[in-house]
Amino acid sequence: MLYTTKKEALWAAFGGSVPEFIYCMLAVYMNSFLEDNTLFQTIFQIAFVIVLFAISIVFWVKKENQTIATEGDKSKAPLFCFFKGFSLAILNPQLLPFWVFVQVYFNSVKFLEIQSGSQKISFILGAGTGAFILLTILIIIVNKYKMQILKYINNKFYFKALSILFFAIAIQQLNKLIF
Repeated sequence: MLYTTKKEALWAAFGGSVPEFIYCMLAVYMNSFLEDNTLFQTIFQIAFVIVLFAISIVFWVKKENQTIATEGDKSKAPLFCFFKGFSLAILNPQLLPFWVFVQVYFNSVKFLEIQSGSQKISFILGAGTGAFILLTILIIIVNKYKMQILKYINNKFYFKALSILFFAIAIQQLNKLIF
């Protein structure tokens, strides 16, 4: 889906950054539960591998499409754009493991420990705000180089490369789970 205006893209970016707050908060406040509950960790890791394999298969069989950037498309409502960004980000299977890893890593480095309530809130706010800033920068870059980017995204090799990438990550996670 292409957004025809920067405003629509910014609403999608705003929606896409909200799950960063949610998953970061879950990672920060659930870290002790995750460390103590090995059964939950194992189930979570198995589900993660299955999702990665499924995404790999979807990209492998995905057909090349011809997305064309046009300026005259019908404008989308801000709430629709927000929900689209939110739904894409909330369904990202890598967000929660990423924030759990970051939180565990931070707590393993003495001066980066996230212990007090204010540290937890600051970390969560910084994560979500940083995600929004990153998405906004990406919007600016993509808007400037839209046609060049579309030329590379819309071909079968792009989807095959994504499929191989997700497959490799799934194999790495499966190897980590088994060994």
